[in-house]
Amino acid sequence: MSKNNDYIPALSLRFLTPFFDFIQKWIVRDVRYKTLLIEQAHIQPGQRVLDLGCGTGTLAIMAKQSQPKAEVLGLDADPEMLKNAHIKRDEQKLDVKFDVGFTNELPYPDASFDRVLSSIMIHHLKTPDKEKTAREVFRVLKPGGELHIIDFGKPTTLYGKILGPFLHKFEEANDNIDGKLPEIFGAPGLKTQIVGHFKTFFGDLAFLSGKK
Repeated sequence: MSKNNDYIPALSLRFLTPFFDFIQKWIVRDVRYKTLLIEQAHIQPGQRVLDLGCGTGTLAIMAKQSQPKAEVLGLDADPEMLKNAHIKRDEQKLDVKFDVGFTNELPYPDASFDRVLSSIMIHHLKTPDKEKTAREVFRVLKPGGELHIIDFGKPTTLYGKILGPFLHKFEEANDNIDGKLPEIFGAPGLKTQIVGHFKTFFGDLAFLSGKK
């Protein structure tokens, strides 16, 4: 998430945090699209991977399981979500590090990651914070490094087009629904493109790929 005074916890309301994984697994089908995102990222042994806005750590843990010889870190602004990430990591005895931090002020050196991943987080950010996050992602990626995002995108199905006007009422989601993520994340210098789509109960998701 971004560093500002408008920070909102996942699912918007704090009391819903314990239900986050249930909703993700059974309603949003996150394991399926996160598996596809990891396949898209093609993580190699020895690479350093950052899960941006990692929530309860599902994507980071899956990335580590897919490539045990990669170094995987997750970052999120919500300590409560990260408590759950620590529990899940420890239960599976995996070496994954989780940091508290904000996407528009990443606590990492320049050119320190081979891959940056993000799953259903970018739409929480207002346009200025998306732009700051894009610059930070570009900064921390190594030359040749890659960004891989799955998030709400421009609707491609009839169902998505029906939901689009409703989602567009939320300021943070406008860039996503208007199909502007490739432009925003390409502005600092990444070569970006939409490489796939995924339909969910909450609307159409898009897979974005970017290379430095």
